Amino acid sequence: MLEVTPPDSVAAPVQQFFNAPQFAALRRLSGLIEPPLKGSLGALDCGVPEFLDFLIGVSPADRQSLYRNGLDALNAQARKQFNKSFADVDDAQAHTILQPMLVAVPWAKDPPKDPLKAFIFAARQDVPMATRNSPEYAAAGAAGGRRGFGGGGGGWNPIDPVYRG
Repeated sequence: MLEVTPPDSVAAPVQQFFNAPQFAALRRLSGLIEPPLKGSLGALDCGVPEFLDFLIGVSPADRQSLYRNGLDALNAQARKQFNKSFADVDDAQAHTILQPMLVAVPWAKDPPKDPLKAFIFAARQDVPMATRNSPEYAAAGAAGGRRGFGGGGGGWNPIDPVYRG
C-alpha cells in the first residue's frame, strides 16, 4: 500500500475561478461573515476564500453566476457609495453596504428573490460551513482538546468519496 499525502498539506491553493477584484471582495466578505471570535479561527485563518474559489469553480453554472454577479455587485456598490472596491472599505462602510442585503429567511430552501440578497444569503451559509469543516479549524480544536470544536478533538477526517463497503 502506498502512503498518500493530501495535496492541501503540501501545497497552497491557487485562485483560479474568480477574477482578482471578485476574489478580493470574497476575502473581505468572508472575514466579515466569520471573524475569529472567542479563541476560534475565522474564515481567513481557515482558507475559506480559497476553498470557495475552488468549490464555486466546479459548481453548477447558476451557482457560479450567483457568486460572480454578487461579488461584482458588492464592488459596484462600494464604488458607487465610497469610490473604492469592497475589499478596501472599512468595517463601517461594509456595514452600510451589507445591512440592506441582510434579510430574514423563514425557510432555508426559499432564498430571497433579489439576486444580491440571494448571494448574501448563500455566502452567509457557505462561509461558516467552510470554516467549521476546514482542516485548520479541526486542528485548532484537536490541539485545544475541545469537544464539538473542529471535529470533537479527534483531528480532521476528510470525507472519502470511495465507498469501501
